[in-house]
Amino acid sequence: MLLTRSGKVVMLRPPSEQFQNAKARCERYGMGVDAAHSVDELERALDDPGYCVLLAFDISPATRKTITHLRGRRGWKALPVLVVLPDEQINDRMLALANKLQVELLPSSWPEGRVWLKLCEAQRLFQIGRRRGIINRRKHFRLPLKAKATLIASAETVDISVGGVCFLTNRHFHLGDRGRIDIRSLLGDMDEEERGFEFEVVSLKLKKDGPYRFAVGAKFIDVSEDALIRLKQALEVIEPTMDNASDPL
Repeated sequence: MLLTRSGKVVMLRPPSEQFQNAKARCERYGMGVDAAHSVDELERALDDPGYCVLLAFDISPATRKTITHLRGRRGWKALPVLVVLPDEQINDRMLALANKLQVELLPSSWPEGRVWLKLCEAQRLFQIGRRRGIINRRKHFRLPLKAKATLIASAETVDISVGGVCFLTNRHFHLGDRGRIDIRSLLGDMDEEERGFEFEVVSLKLKKDGPYRFAVGAKFIDVSEDALIRLKQALEVIEPTMDNASDPL
């Protein structure tokens, strides 16, 4: 495939269905796509350091060796590398390994559009010479989402995962405070008792503008299995509401 100035995603040993799907979708996101199954193929595919991004599907010893080899080549030290992994494989050990390799983990449950936005953003920053420091922090990755929520007083979510939520509110919380949030607009007609999520506050930030004064980061606690299943299903079928969302905390 010819490289275009809009950029190219090179997939390292992709599953066949992943590659076929990427070829069908790439033009929609203004990116080319290519596949490589060996180091020689990969070096040919990565034909211009300024316009490529590498997408892998594991962090096996072979993949780690390949990444280290590429990063050791002149002009490829800052090559963006992203890895799609099943959510259940993203644990503390995997987060630490990914941070050491400076690769960005993308959970397989993410909507396709969000993955492509990440790829486009990484390629664009690489093209203009901006190198990002990769810090994978969460076992559960949060999908940027604005939705009305009830929290004693009015609140609005910023992002959410099956592990926790960040929300905006005018209520003043403290670290360790516990509460309950009802995300009615996301979970619909689910029973009210199951739709509410108990949480514990783990981070706080004062907002300088906007209708809300505080951004609150919270982890879910004592959530029923049915509610988690319903939440995960909801997150898998929606698209992100912000193209380049940043973590407010």
